[in-house]
Parts: sequence; structure tokens; C-alpha cells
Amino acid sequence: LSGGGVMSSEEDSDEDPRFAAVINAVLSAVSSLQGRPEVKLETLQSHRTQNDLWVMIAGHIFNISGLITGSYGKRHPGGTKILTNLISKMGQNHDCTASFSKFHYPSGNGVKWMRDMYIGPAEKKITNLRN
Repeated sequence: LSGGGVMSSEEDSDEDPRFAAVINAVLSAVSSLQGRPEVKLETLQSHRTQNDLWVMIAGHIFNISGLITGSYGKRHPGGTKILTNLISKMGQNHDCTASFSKFHYPSGNGVKWMRDMYIGPAEKKITNLRN
């Protein structure tokens, strides 16, 4: 989630092979964790601070707080400022899919760490919102 900005899903490029590869890698990383309850919009929106930050990537919710606080035993390699800048730029649905896919690789740590940060799938109401 580096790069400092969050792009709306309207800016996503379905034609970009890297975008598709990263999204497929994220979905693969969490596929064995299915069965978790859907995250409601109100719950997602209550996690929007530096010490408690949840984001949506590819229709799934992840708690990235530990990458800022270091509680996962690792910090964001691009720096924590990149993540804290997301707070002011996120739309109402916290969608960071485009930014994540732009600055991460399918086999990179960002995707590998997704399993540890996974909360659950976003309810349809969230994925239908536009930033």
C-alpha cells in the first residue's frame, strides 16, 4: 500500500496484467481462510486511525495496523508514513486495491503477509460503493 494515494476502482485497469496478477495472488493467499463472516460497512469505517487501520483489497478486508505500529514484528518496508497518508485519502469503502496492485508484486511480501492480516470478505454493500 505504498505510493501515498488511493485510487478509485474506476482507475483500475482490467487490461493491466500486473493488476490482475496481484489481485489473483491476494485472492489465492486468503482462499483457504474462507468462511469468515462478512465485514459490515459500519465496522470497516470504525477502523480508520493510525493505530487501528483496516483496508479493502480485492473485496476483502485486511487489518494493516501492525505494519504501522510494528506489532506484526515487521513494518511496512516503504515506511509507515505511506500507510498513515492513506487515512486521509481513503474513500468511504477504504478500497486500496489499485494502490496495492500498483506498488506490490504477486510474489512479494505484501501478498505473503496478507494471510496474517486477513479479517474477512467485505459485504456486498461495501464493494458496491465508489470512492
